[in-house]
Amino acid sequence: MAHHVRVGELLLAIEGLALARHLFGGDPTIAERRLAGMRRTLAALDAALPTGGDDPADDQVEAVTVELSEADVAEGYERWSASYDEAENPLLTVEERILRSLIADVGPGTALDACTGTGRHARVLQQLGHEVTGIDQSPHMLELARVKVPGASFVEADLRTPGPTLADASFDLVVCALALTHFDSLSEPIAALAGLTRRGGRIVLTDMHPMAVILSGQALFNDERDGRTRFVRNHVHQVSHYLEAFAAAGLVVHRCVEHVLAPGEGPMANLAGHLRPEATADAYVGIPYVLAWAVDKR
Repeated sequence: MAHHVRVGELLLAIEGLALARHLFGGDPTIAERRLAGMRRTLAALDAALPTGGDDPADDQVEAVTVELSEADVAEGYERWSASYDEAENPLLTVEERILRSLIADVGPGTALDACTGTGRHARVLQQLGHEVTGIDQSPHMLELARVKVPGASFVEADLRTPGPTLADASFDLVVCALALTHFDSLSEPIAALAGLTRRGGRIVLTDMHPMAVILSGQALFNDERDGRTRFVRNHVHQVSHYLEAFAAAGLVVHRCVEHVLAPGEGPMANLAGHLRPEATADAYVGIPYVLAWAVDKR
């Protein structure tokens, strides 16, 4: 399914979010500047309406339409695999720092990197002395992971049905990063993760925060095959949904991290951040961006 978004619509959304966040308190001039930005964008969109002739206004960036094509998880990560490690992704920079802090106090043992992708966390786990297994449903991602982490064992498997290869596994540490948000429900994958963890073991999860997903946070990437912008859908899972799934799977929360955006992080690197850096900062700085959990199996 393709979605068509004009750049001006994106800028209006950013300006509106920034305005809403600063209506009550703070610098009173922020609201004035955001209103001025909205007027400027609306004027540019109006000027760029089709006139039936060649109009220089047609070249205004606000009028440019971006086609966003939605891909399912399997197709999306197959297409994304070629550029996943090279493309700029501000979410990974923040998320990796948080995950490393949550696994730092877990001693070497057997570790599973579930939904390992290109093995970026499997490599860290191996460096920390763990005996590492990685699973992923994407054979294209696993090809890259095997090159990146030659000492680890990688298995093609769906997290929800890992199959006989992992049926009797009992890992000391299980990591699952930026993957559960792609599931429409948390209960099944979290139960599967619990089933792969030994009693007394630790599970560490990271995801895009539900607040960020609500504010149009999706897994966007540029498809090098055809140059199109695609995305794999992130679903909104509230904090309470995680807690309910943990309780049902016999997991106890050890630590929860809700990382809020600091200046220069996250969306500041995207298109709106380049075109309207002040408005993007006013909109996003201080909003929860990454949700991370360390949970223990009873």
